[in-house]
Amino acid sequence: MRDFLKGKRCMVWSFMGNARMYEALRDYGDRFDTVGIFTFEVDATGTITETGTSISSMLPYIQKWPHIKWLLTIMNHGIANIFTALRNNENGAKDKFLTEIIRIMNKYPWCAGVDIDLERGGGYENKDAANALFSDIYNTVKSYDATKLVNICLPGMTGVQGSVGGENWCVYADLNDYCDTAAIMSYGMAWAGSAPGPVSPRDWLEGIYDYAVSVMSPDKIFMGLPAYGWNWRIHDTPENLGITYRGVSNTYYAAKYWMTGVYNFTGDAPPQPFIPIVAYWDDYNKVPWALPHVYDYMEGWDAISWEYPLLKGVYNRRRYLTSYGKEQKAEFGTIYIDRNGVPDEYEGNVIITEEMASLGDDQASAEYRFEIREAGYYDIAVQLCFPYWDKNAIIVSLDGESKTFSENRLWWPYWRRVCWLTLAKGVFLQEGTHAVSISGGVPGVQFYGFRVCSGFSEYPFAGEASFMLSPRRFKDVNGVMVEPDRGFKLTFEMLRRKPDSALIWYEDFRDRNILPESYWTVLDGEWDVWQDPDSTESRPYSQLEGYGKLAWKYDGFSDIHIRARLAFPQNSSGRAGVFLGDIFCCLNYDTQRVEIYQGNSLLGSYSTSFSKTADADLRANPNMYTIEMRKRGNKVRVYSGAASTLRFTVNVIGGSGYAGYCSDNRTVCELLRLGDAWVYEPYERFDVELPDGTITSFGRLARTGVTWDDEFQVFSVNGDVEESITRNEDISMDYDFFHSQLLTLSCGNDYEVKIIPKDINIWISRLFLGDADGFSILYYQDVDSLVYWANEAAYRWKLRGIAIWSLGQEDMRLWEALPKQI
Repeated sequence: MRDFLKGKRCMVWSFMGNARMYEALRDYGDRFDTVGIFTFEVDATGTITETGTSISSMLPYIQKWPHIKWLLTIMNHGIANIFTALRNNENGAKDKFLTEIIRIMNKYPWCAGVDIDLERGGGYENKDAANALFSDIYNTVKSYDATKLVNICLPGMTGVQGSVGGENWCVYADLNDYCDTAAIMSYGMAWAGSAPGPVSPRDWLEGIYDYAVSVMSPDKIFMGLPAYGWNWRIHDTPENLGITYRGVSNTYYAAKYWMTGVYNFTGDAPPQPFIPIVAYWDDYNKVPWALPHVYDYMEGWDAISWEYPLLKGVYNRRRYLTSYGKEQKAEFGTIYIDRNGVPDEYEGNVIITEEMASLGDDQASAEYRFEIREAGYYDIAVQLCFPYWDKNAIIVSLDGESKTFSENRLWWPYWRRVCWLTLAKGVFLQEGTHAVSISGGVPGVQFYGFRVCSGFSEYPFAGEASFMLSPRRFKDVNGVMVEPDRGFKLTFEMLRRKPDSALIWYEDFRDRNILPESYWTVLDGEWDVWQDPDSTESRPYSQLEGYGKLAWKYDGFSDIHIRARLAFPQNSSGRAGVFLGDIFCCLNYDTQRVEIYQGNSLLGSYSTSFSKTADADLRANPNMYTIEMRKRGNKVRVYSGAASTLRFTVNVIGGSGYAGYCSDNRTVCELLRLGDAWVYEPYERFDVELPDGTITSFGRLARTGVTWDDEFQVFSVNGDVEESITRNEDISMDYDFFHSQLLTLSCGNDYEVKIIPKDINIWISRLFLGDADGFSILYYQDVDSLVYWANEAAYRWKLRGIAIWSLGQEDMRLWEALPKQI
């Protein structure tokens, strides 16, 4: 016989306790398969108390709808020490808990069983004890009455150790046998303290349920869906607003009131106007969203102009601008003399091209003559390139007065790039012939010429972007054209990042000139680079592959930070990682550890887990793992993981020479990054030029125990410490909001605003011009959203059905769109 409800079962919880919850229970109980009665709270002793929905208030519906599986929901309210006490049976807490489960089932014999909602169980190291806890719960219930059911509420996981909320104790495959059903709580990706967005975004849901059905019985699984949304206030900081988090939870009907102009941000009363608004539909995530009291809105790509090195980028359909590196910005005023590097005469071994000259040995020299027509004060700038770390000095003379240009900082951002530097500032030159000459230094430095000008200056530049603000009046609920009472605020949505080591070399192997011999050397083994043959990009995705040792062609490295992102192919084994001299920091597949060696001596290790990649997935979907080390003097810090987590520290003796990538057997590497051990580059500050011409700086964190380089906006730690010690404020990997002061703009006019990044790797995401009394980003759930995902649960993943958190928050029209369960 065909089961018409297969995949369409519906579970809800009685958390809200509001009038709409009881209305739904009364009128739409025929749509529910399972109800978790959210009443029972367990403490750290294992004792269960009744603190939620009163059982007496539920009895009329229990009697009216006997088809419903009424489960007693037992929760710890996300209190970690309670989960820990139960898991570890601290002072007999688990033993007590198991007897308490029997007690409440005895007290309410009409229940169909229990619903276990335990959260904040910690890391992967707790999985065995957690598995034992759930096994004991299941067996206890079944021993009491085999007909009683056990539903378990599980965190959203996209794989083993794949929790976004730190719930890595949960391994779906291990728990499959310890439940009759499982409600996966796949809601809460966006929350009160997060960046605005869908509560349950598509990518997260797909990751969870693709994984879940591969390791659990699909017909046991309820897809957890939110009935609620969030309204994030983005016109000021939470502390200025007197709140902890900017987000406020909204039921569907609260969202509807915002849409219809019932609510505003001045206590639902004047002076802020009451403005009905139109929602947008996010067709990718299948969810509606809105911008209450926002008068103009734009994404990064909506800039009317932007200057290189700012570039377009797209991530999760967010169109942003960012800069991956700084360019030198040089200004000259009036240029009187502009010479390239071809000399008038030279002596010795000088290499000359159409644009530049390079001295082949320390005896060579070249001279450039120029004419000054009018005596006066001038600036003279020279154009140089230091092509490598061992080609780093040249002497340049003006009329016999010499100046040595040299560079010893490995992280200096202009290595291998042509740059302008000051030869003379405000020097007096008589009318007539003068000469610039080059000599000495280190062979190999490239001289591209010079300029005589009225005023030379240079600085690192990360680009700038201009946006046009166009505020216009809205029509309020009475049909009157309105605008803000006080004025506007402009909010910038930006993505910042934690600092990283000041960059020496970034190698993703995407250049068409593969591993040029002038920069790389094979110390051992065989190496090649695979590049995607189907890519039309100028720099296609690529992977270094091979075994042995590949090094930068420079043997003077000492204190460095070096990182690799690598994968083990199907037939690989052994160790792979980064090296400096005789220090080898690696992932060892055979031991499943992060390890560090000096010579043949193992100095330290950290147990973890990583897997090989099947040959079919190696190019398109490899299992990439990150390994890195930072060496300062005789101390080496070892890190691993995408978050660059410090695993351990060891002492070494010496350790210098070549540096690069090393592998016992064939592996692939998609990134090899070299940075300074002491100097950090922040990714946090940007300036804004407002319509009135004022410039405000945002994003820079206060730090102690560091020394700043103001020219390049980098800092070095004054002691051998982790960078995080130097600041009290953390940087989220979520989008941040920064706010202007009050702007007195007039609706109907257009105004230009300019964003000027001072650091690289900052994403210019979105700009919001809103009412200074308050504006927000609102996401909510409607019928279309919930029905879409209910169908995906049934037909795509063939799950048991959906579990909606929680009854009383939803659009009541939903129940007319879902099938009857009887």
